Formats: sequence, structure tokens, C-alpha cells
Amino acid sequence: MLAARGRFTLHHAQRDTHCFLSGCSMRYFVAPASLVAVSCFLMFLSGCPAAPFSDLGVTGGGQQDLASARLAIEAGEVPDPDAITVEGLISEHSVPLEPPADAGLLYATVGTAWNRDFDAFTPLVTVQIGFGSTLDLEDFQRPDLNLCIVIDRSGSMGDDIERRTDATKLDAVKIAIDRLLPHLTADDRVSIVAFDTGSRLALEAARGNDYDAIKAALDTITAGGGTDLVPGLARGYQTVLAHANDSRSDRVLLFTDAQLRFRQELAARSFINEISDYADRGIGTTVFGVGSDFGDEIVYDISQVRGGNYFFLGSYERIVSVFDEDFDLLVTPVAYDVEMTVTIPAAFDLAGVYGLPEEFQAARELTLNLPTLFFSRRQGGGIVFVRLRGGSLVDFTQPITAATVALSYKTPDGNTVTPAPLAAELPGELSEDADPPYFSSSGVQRGVLLLNTALVLKGACEDIWGDYYSGSYYWYYYGDPDRAAERISEFLPYFDTLAEGLDDRADETSRGLSDERALLERLLQNVSRYR
Repeated sequence: MLAARGRFTLHHAQRDTHCFLSGCSMRYFVAPASLVAVSCFLMFLSGCPAAPFSDLGVTGGGQQDLASARLAIEAGEVPDPDAITVEGLISEHSVPLEPPADAGLLYATVGTAWNRDFDAFTPLVTVQIGFGSTLDLEDFQRPDLNLCIVIDRSGSMGDDIERRTDATKLDAVKIAIDRLLPHLTADDRVSIVAFDTGSRLALEAARGNDYDAIKAALDTITAGGGTDLVPGLARGYQTVLAHANDSRSDRVLLFTDAQLRFRQELAARSFINEISDYADRGIGTTVFGVGSDFGDEIVYDISQVRGGNYFFLGSYERIVSVFDEDFDLLVTPVAYDVEMTVTIPAAFDLAGVYGLPEEFQAARELTLNLPTLFFSRRQGGGIVFVRLRGGSLVDFTQPITAATVALSYKTPDGNTVTPAPLAAELPGELSEDADPPYFSSSGVQRGVLLLNTALVLKGACEDIWGDYYSGSYYWYYYGDPDRAAERISEFLPYFDTLAEGLDDRADETSRGLSDERALLERLLQNVSRYR
């Protein structure tokens, strides 16, 4: 068998073949001269053995960071709790996964923990479901793009993006596109649409390396006027459709400071309907909140659209990080329609599901859905956590299977892959009170620590915002700052204990555990202002 090296591509000539690895017929896209990439892609489709553990990870769609919340905390504020999600925090960290022996280019893995979580009444089993890739970053190449950049040019885009600088939100968009240009090639096609209450096609299907044309089009865009998001976005989709062909991947990049918070709002419903309709036609959407964050309801809805993901841009450093390091990955889906069925034996009860915005009721069988998985520089960015309460029926002196995870997904070419089910197993001779705790790997220990950290950050912000949520910081005084301060203060020693033995950073692309501890301490200072 050929080694899984070379460039991974999903583009160029479309051909039919019969896979000698899986015995199935399929269609695939491959660079004509790259026989090694053919082998690589076939192994991806079939789930057959490929290369060992790599430095390229996999993450889900939806919220990809906590950038908005971090900026607010660093500015001395207490952020909207909706800006803090488990999946957003996990996406910023590398969480090492242990691939199974028969790992293909995309694989799933299950780890387990038995410990006392900070916010839990009893000890809990945590089932950590992660996705990884055996493809090396140096061997990755994104598909050619048919791209439309849709830019909000309404009057508010002329506001400063940072209080201490004179850079506007529109300036930030143009800086972001400038950072994007080195990643484009002559094989890409780039269109630009600007909108306020109307829309204008500023550039149509230019070659990706026609930097003069792209910059000239950007120079014509100035801030002013009202906002009519959906028609402007529709113009972008229609432009992509006009230049669609099988050799390129279709995607819209939307830059906006629109504040869509609640799905019951007409504008939000129309927005989600629009990106969903065009997702059904094969067009992915990446949304960039420019200095203004969407609410978690809308970010969740974006995550449930095929090919949808979301990033917050609030600082120059964040723009550089996203476009210098992550652009090729954030526009490259690796799998669609990921469905996980988690079967829970009677000895355990469901205590929570995290890493997905959706809430789940107690059940013996859970169906968890991830519409899209993207490549990522960080391992473990798409982790889903299932917490289980082990009661009197669990015999901790014996090995036990806490859950079984069945998985299926579709490749970018529509082939369905169904790997063998995974068992979440606990060894025998564990302490009934989880003292000492058990973690099946250091990656699971790190994942559990980050899960607890995200929940404490969110919980403390909810304490401050209280029950009188209005989307405005003027309502702080209705909250409970004493409870928020107590929550963080009691968690810090717990954080230190659970972090023992772990490296600060799993790799150079990851945030450090020290970063999160410092964030907690800064939030504690901010909370103290309201006591």
C-alpha cells in the first residue's frame, strides 16, 4: 500500500474509480499528476489504515473561539454568558487524542474519566468523544475556491473596532482580506459584494492572484447607510452560483457587525434560512463577526448548517491568527452529516452533554449531530463530552463499559462511512468516590479540565448578569457578584489540582492552561467591582 503522504486535494479532475480498499465504487477529485494523493484520498474515504498520529486536527462548525469574551474580560468587563461555550474554548486548545490502531485519515476516538467535577453533586464518568486526522499539515492542500467576499458597509462599520485606536470595523475587514491574499492562487476565483440597504457587485470572478483588481475593488468600499443583511448576502450566493463548476469549492465569506442574537427575531430567521437554502446547493458559509458578536442561539444555528462556521474578529492579533494560520483549513470541510449514537447502560444516568450547543434530555440512547467537520491546526478541537452518573448498580471493582458510541458520516463526495462502534470503558478497582480520580489518558485529563473551566467562566458571568438579561451591561446590579466571586475563588485550587502533571500547552498552536487560569483571575477582579 502506498504511504499516505503527498498533497491532500479535493479538486481538479473528477473521475470514477473502484476502491480496492473497500470494494465500493465512488467519485473523487484529485490533482491529475498526484498518484500519492489518490492513495491518500482513497484511504480517507474507506477508513483504512493510513499514517500515524499527525499534527493536523479536526473541529466542528459553529463557534470557533472565545475571542469576544476574552476581549471583554481583558477590558475589565463581565461578558455576556452567551459568548462563552464549551466548544468555543475547546477549539482554541490542542487536546491530544489516541488514534485507534486502524485509524484512517479521519477517525473517532473515545476516552473516559471518573472524577469529581467542580460543579457536580456526585462523581461522574466523562465520555470524551474526539475526532482526529492522520494527515500531516505539511501534506495538506485545500481545494481551489469559487469565493465571494460579502462585506457589510453600513454606517456602523465606520465605528472604531477598538476604543483606543482609530481603526474602524471596515478597516479591520480590509486588513483581514489583505492577510488572506497570500493564500489565494491563480486557480481560485474571487468576487466581492458590498451591501448596506442595497448591494453592489464590486468585483466578479477575478483570479485569486489578481491582487491589483482585488485591492482596487476594496478601495471603492466605504462605510455609510443602513443595513439589509439578507439581500446583500443573497447577492453573494447568486454570484457564487453564476461561476460554480466541479473544479472548485463554493464558499461565501460574510463580514458584518450585525447583532443577531435571538432566533425569534425576523432578521435572524431570514438570515439562517438564507444560508441554509444555499447550503443545500453546495455553498458553504463562513461568518465573521467584526467587533460585534452574534448571540449563542445564532452561532448554534450556523453550526447546524452544512459547511457553516463562525469566527469573531475583534483585534489585529485575532485577524492575523485566523487568516495567516487557519484560512486554508477553515474553508475545507472534511466530513458532513456526522451522527453519533451514544447508548447508555442502565447502571448509568445522563448528567449532561457538552461541546454541542443543543441541550439533551435524560435518555438511554442519544443521537448527537455535527453537520460539518473541518480541518484544524489543533488536535481535539471537535470534542464532545457526555457526562454520566454512576449509581448503586455500578460495580467499580470490575471493568465496565459506560457507553457505546456508533458513528457515521459522509465524505465531501457523498460516500457514507460507518466505522466500528467504540466502547467507553472503565477499568476495574476504581474508587467509588473517585478519590483518586481516573483518566484514561492525559488528553482526557486536559479535556475534563477545560470543560470545567468553560462551565465556571460561563456560570460566573451568569451570576453577574442575573435573571434580568437584556443584552446590556446596565443590568449588572441585578446579579449576584458574591456568588460569582465565590465560584471562581473555589475553582482556582481545583484547577491547579486537576492541572498537575499536564504540560501548559499541548503544542505551539494551542492556548496554554496558564492562559485560562489568568483569564479566571482577571474575571475575578472584574467581578469584584460589583460586590
